[in-house]
Formats: sequence, C-alpha cells, structure tokens
Amino acid sequence: MAPSRVRKRDGREAPFDARKIEAAVAKALAAVGEQDAGFAREIASVVELTLDNRYPANADAASTRTGAARMAEAAPDIEEIQDLVEQALIELGRANVAKAYILYRDRRARAREALAVHASSSPGGASARQRIEVQTPERTLAWSKGRITAALINEAQLPRDTAERVAAAVEERVFAAGLKRISTALVRELVDNELVTLGLAAALRRQVAYGLPAYDLRALLAEPLAALDPARPVSGEALAERRADARLSAEVLRRFAPDEVLSADGAAAHLAGDLHVVNLGAPHLPLTLGVPLDLIASAQPSAGGAFELLNEIVELAHGSAVGLVLEQSAPWIAALAGGPRSAAPAGAGSTSGWSALGAWLRALAAASNAAGRRIDLALGELGARGPVLLERLIEELIDPALGPCGARLFLAREDLHALVEHARRDEPFAARLERALTLGRVTPTWGDDTWSCVGPGLFRGRGERGAIACGGAVALNLPRLALRAGPWREDRALELLSAAVHSGVRVLDELSQFRQRVGGARHGALRARAHFVLAPVGLREMLAYLGDGELRPDQGARVLGLIGDAARRYASPLRLSVDVDPHFGERAAVRFARLDAELPQHAQRLLFGDRVGAGVNPLAPYSDGWRLTPAPGRVPWEAEAVALSTLAAGALQPLPIDPARRTGVASAEAWARFDRLLTRRDEELDDARSPAGEGGAGLFSALPALDAQQRAELSAGRRPQRTSRGA
Repeated sequence: MAPSRVRKRDGREAPFDARKIEAAVAKALAAVGEQDAGFAREIASVVELTLDNRYPANADAASTRTGAARMAEAAPDIEEIQDLVEQALIELGRANVAKAYILYRDRRARAREALAVHASSSPGGASARQRIEVQTPERTLAWSKGRITAALINEAQLPRDTAERVAAAVEERVFAAGLKRISTALVRELVDNELVTLGLAAALRRQVAYGLPAYDLRALLAEPLAALDPARPVSGEALAERRADARLSAEVLRRFAPDEVLSADGAAAHLAGDLHVVNLGAPHLPLTLGVPLDLIASAQPSAGGAFELLNEIVELAHGSAVGLVLEQSAPWIAALAGGPRSAAPAGAGSTSGWSALGAWLRALAAASNAAGRRIDLALGELGARGPVLLERLIEELIDPALGPCGARLFLAREDLHALVEHARRDEPFAARLERALTLGRVTPTWGDDTWSCVGPGLFRGRGERGAIACGGAVALNLPRLALRAGPWREDRALELLSAAVHSGVRVLDELSQFRQRVGGARHGALRARAHFVLAPVGLREMLAYLGDGELRPDQGARVLGLIGDAARRYASPLRLSVDVDPHFGERAAVRFARLDAELPQHAQRLLFGDRVGAGVNPLAPYSDGWRLTPAPGRVPWEAEAVALSTLAAGALQPLPIDPARRTGVASAEAWARFDRLLTRRDEELDDARSPAGEGGAGLFSALPALDAQQRAELSAGRRPQRTSRGA
C-alpha cells in the first residue's frame, strides 16, 4: 500500500501524491526529447512500491505507534523520494533521463534558494557556499553538487553512491579553497583528480575531456599561414586547415583520436613514428570521395546545368576530409567547351580570353577555396572528340587565374598516351601539355583490366558506377626500416616491412570500425564504397640506405610489390580493400624525418649528407610519392617506371625531377618512355603480381625462407626471431 503522507522540507507533512512523481519524470523525459507517459507512470509505481516496503506503518501509524515524533519518523521526506526516482531511472537504463531529472531538481533548489531568507552569513555558512559561481561557455550558474553527480552517472557510468562520494570530495575542495568563481574545466580537473585517487581508471577514461591549454590555443590562433604557390595546386591536407576554426577542431580531434579511435598498439606506433595515421584531425570522415557527376545531376549535361551543380558539389566536398573528385565529367566539360572563347573581361587576370569552361573552372576553384577541400576532375570515357576536348581543357587548366585551388585532372594512361601522340604533331600544344604536367594540373594514372586509379586514394573497379571513398590512409616510415635492417640487407628490410604493413592494415581496420560506430559511412544521399590505402614515405631514402648509396629501381619494385601484396593478404580476413597510393605522405615526410633525426645517428646514414651519394639528406624531409629521378645512370622517369611496375594501378605523383633544372620533368618524350617501360615491365612481371587468394606466391616470394614459428610471428605483426648469422 502506498504511503499516505510525506514530510516536506520545512518539516510539515502533506498527503502523498504519485501524480507529482509522474509529472516530474515526464518533464525529464521531455527535456531529452522523449514522450512516454507509460514510462513515467511505471517510475511512479516503482517508487510507491519501494516506499511501501520501507514504511509499512505509514498508512496506519496512528494504530501502531504513539506520539507525533514516531509518526513523523514513519513519513518519507521529499529528498528521499527524489533519490528513489533517480535510482529507478538509472537502474532501468535511462541515465540520460536521470541526468535531466537531477538538473530539474537543481533548478528547483536554486529557485527556492533565490526566494529564501538566510539567517546565517558566516564565512563557513550556507550563504558562503551559495556565492560560488560556476562559469560555463554559455552562462554562469550557482554551484551545484548535483550536476557533478549527474555528469559522473551519465558520462563515466559510475554507480550513484560512488558518484556522490566523488562529487562531495570535489565540493569540499572547492569550498576549502575559498573561490568565488570556478570554471567547468577546473571542476573537471578536480573530478579527474578524485577519480585517480580512488583508482577509478576506467571511469576516468570514459569522461576525459579533450581540449587545448590557453597557451596552446593562443599560439595556434596566432600561427601564420604558410604562403601558397599561386601556380601550383595546394594539397588537400594543407587546404583543409587554412581557417583558424578548422585548425582548432582538427587539433582537438587529434588529441581525441589516439584514445578513442586507435588501439593502444596503433596509437603507440603512430606516436613513435613507425607509421603515420593520415588526418587524425577528422577521423569521422573519409579522406576523399569520388562521385560520378551523373549521380547528382537531375538533367542532361549542359553549360547552365554545370553551374547549377556547384552548390551540390560543395555539399559533397564537405562530406570528405580533404577532397572530392568529380568523375565521368567529360559530357559536362564538352557542354561547357562548346561555346566560343571571347575577350577576357577587364581585371579577370587572364590573357587567354574568356569561355564558359574557363568561368566554370574558376567557379570550381572558388568553391574549393571556400569549402576548404580540393575539388578535382576525372573525365571517364571521352568518345570520338576526346583529343579535341582534352586539348581545350588543358588550355584552360594552365590559366594562372585558377590559383592554388584550381582543379587537377587525373588522366588515364591511354588518354595521356593519345595526347602525347598529338603533341608530337603540334609543337604549341606540346608546350602547353608540358606546362600542365609541370604545374601539377595533370596527374598521369594507370590501371589494368580490374582496377583504375581516378584520384587520391580512389581505386575504381571496371564497370563500377557508384560513389567511392578513400576511407583512410596510413603512411609507412620506409627509411627507419632500412636503417634497422642495415645496408645490403634487403631480406631483413622486407621482413620488417611486412610487419609494418600488417600494423598499418590493423590501424586502417580500427579507423573503419570507428567510422561505423559514429555513422560516418553514409554521406548525404550517397553511399560510398570505402577503399583504404598505404602511403610509402621515403622510398628514395630507403633504397639509398639499403644500397649503401646506390639507388636500385629493381629493389624499389620489390619493396612496392611486397607492400601491395602483403596489404591485400592481411586485409582480406578483415574484409577491407587496401592498396598502395603515393598521396597523403606530405606531412608524414616532414614528421618522420624530424622524429628519426632524434634517434641515435647511424654512421652509414651520415655518409649521405650534403647531397653525397644518392642525395639523402637527414636534415631535410623525406621524399614522398614515387619520385626517384635523378637516378645515376638512368634517364628521367626510367627509375620510376621500373619501381612502379609491380603496382597494377596508381598515379604518378609527384613528377620526377630534372637534375639539370631541378624542376619537374614533364616532356612528352619522358612520358612516352615511362609508358613503354611500364608496359614492358607489366608483361615481364604478370606472374609476380598475382592477387591475394590465387594460386601464385606473388611478391611474398621475395621474403627469405622462414620456419613455421617465424611465419606465425610475422603474421601476428611481430618481428620473427632469426637464429641465422646477421639476423
């Protein structure tokens, strides 16, 4: 039987009314956006039953007890009833509602305090405690121990009694300090200290706050932006953090990711510099998206329709961390290029005239700059007018007015080959093509009958029509592996490389699982198939260390082939698609070189300073991508063609270096040579490049013979224990 009366805060008694409990719970439910009258009644019933068990004499106290004092003892007070409501909410799995109810109690208490007249004004009295203010980001509140209790229950998932004990200890410290105002950040620090004192490490991890100290925040806001080369496309990572608010959010997420996204082993490998998880400043987003334009267009390709698509393109770009590639764009480019070129308007910044295509490319560059994401192009099937269309597009892409945010064109191998043939007959166009390649406006790509590369980290299957995404990238520190192995120890370096690939694939799996938890696999109305990549960093330095100063492209082919083959084999049980890509290594190259410079220096490494030998300089950033030219005894692009022959699909990024001019080598003849060498090497290495799961041994045959125990250790990502000489 429910109690007949309750004792109010001033000592008076009043009839018990379960409807008041029901109404209070309903308000808490409404505060978290829920409407469930049945649940509110259920809570009221649970509280009634508990009170009936605790106070069996309440209903007929007059017949069993004597005296007003005894009858008062038999009546529950308001605070006890409210505590029971909180306990019932928590035990029924509604911690969020319990938090709202606690805050509701706190608001009612502060309203009563504001109307109450306090007799005591002594320093240690209640009025001194009420004068403490808590400064939140939005407003100032009166001190409330209940808010701390609610946060510990909701965020740290502590039992109520433990949460109250921690909150009471924090309150005593605050009162003892004599503070008049305290920030929520300091309150969290005091709570963390109590959790450490009580040994509640799990709770501490669950409610840890990620933020920036004031000194770091001021330094980040005052950090000057690096000047961009107006003639060269800016990288996606650099563009994404040009604004102060983007840098702040990225820095907070970089501090969050090692604890919440990566495992302990993955975080340790990243922080040590064995690998680099690319763009931890946005772990909830894919790095890049590849979207065919016909998926977002509602009409047939036209010049006006291309401009109308710009809003949708910007929205799609925000669904990625660093960039978007507009695929199958050839029909839209053709529609824009159909009109004549007119004189450039005054102040347009272009000397080549004005066209609808040029105007659209400038609008695309402006949209890229505003969104803080790269927006690039991949044409797809060109048709009969392909060479003419490409010639017009390249003429517009080299316009200086596009600036660093201008689109890059990811051009298929066969299309670039056709352009090279055309350039041999047209000298002015040959100069424009070389300029486009040199400025990075055109990126050559290649593929096979199964896969093709269409953008940074974007690999599309033949016949695949939907949106694709590069879900994440991990950069590998190749020079560190070579230094650990020692010169002329290729077998040892490949063992270490296989373990590094295994570690990188596990980190990519952790990224994938995190994105699934936060719901990042869906981007607007498009569902993109996710692909992941490993980005080798310092390939040139690795080969120089292994060769004791001699650069051997054949060795580079074995290194890259092993990375690709091992990545597919390790990723297959995890249901991941992982490949090798040259992008995303720019920041890792600087970070790896800085971290490795702090390690004990190897005598062999010091031989290559001041551009001696193969040009390795331990004081400079490592090389990123596939750049091996200049290579002694090799013509430009020859070393790259040999090294890349074991990769079935990819992009030539960045361009090789001309040793005489120290600039990109982009002549038509250099590309034709690269194309011929790559084709010939493809034919020679078909057997060595067998995909995972098929009968061939693939490039794992490059590994030395290992016994069963050593292979088990290698598969588990541990360094095999070798007993032979020189291990």
